[in-house]
Amino acid sequence: MIVARLGLAALALSAAAAQAQDLCADRPGKGTPACVIDPGAVQLETSLADWSRTDRGATREDDLLFGDTLARIGIGGDVELRGGFTAYERDRTRSPAGTGIAGGFGDIALGARWQAIDGGDKRVSVAVQPTMTLPVGAKAVSQGTWSLELVVPVDMPLSGNWSLNLSPTLAAAADADGDGRHAAYGGSAGLSYDVSDAVTLGGELWAMRDDDPAGHETQASANLTLAWAPGKNWQLDLSGYAGLTRATPDIELVAGLVRRF
Repeated sequence: MIVARLGLAALALSAAAAQAQDLCADRPGKGTPACVIDPGAVQLETSLADWSRTDRGATREDDLLFGDTLARIGIGGDVELRGGFTAYERDRTRSPAGTGIAGGFGDIALGARWQAIDGGDKRVSVAVQPTMTLPVGAKAVSQGTWSLELVVPVDMPLSGNWSLNLSPTLAAAADADGDGRHAAYGGSAGLSYDVSDAVTLGGELWAMRDDDPAGHETQASANLTLAWAPGKNWQLDLSGYAGLTRATPDIELVAGLVRRF
């Protein structure tokens, strides 16, 4: 009887500890954290709205995403499985020649994250995250062929409430014509500050070099993020990106939600 009670007490303490863990969210921002969610947990992260605008002379392009969603499942062994899709994407281009609109359901991305080094709150954490994107979306917005991406997230706690995230990325990206793949590489570096237990502010620099045969280009942006976690299983967030190169959208605004089950 005593052994049974001790066992039940240990299980209760383990459950309480798991519930007390901080929310591990990919959003907001372009960086990728090194944390993984708990075994058996399910987490949904979605962009309620993601709007970007690009002006090039007399041409203006607006891109709007609804329900850009990531589902994460913890399976143990410091591993989680991941799946992402965009419920609807609309791209509108306006020029003196007229207005063109394309839209539809986006492609699906499947991947995993393995936390190779768990440094906790005091030391460096490192993860490995491979992802494959499958061209199952509407023809008007699909990339047209499969692609691969590898991210190696690194989280570094700093003094006070500051932390640093690095997200180097290497990809076999889809060609613009949907026939073949090419190299793309880059990543982000971000600083975040915990204003309180519920509020975190962040700043990032992001860049990606794309060697598409149709034309090489470099995208880069300066990003600001705000995350508010009103409860241990919820997060609301806002982010804004300012383009730094001609190939990058001039401005992008995103609002999102995270829910852990």
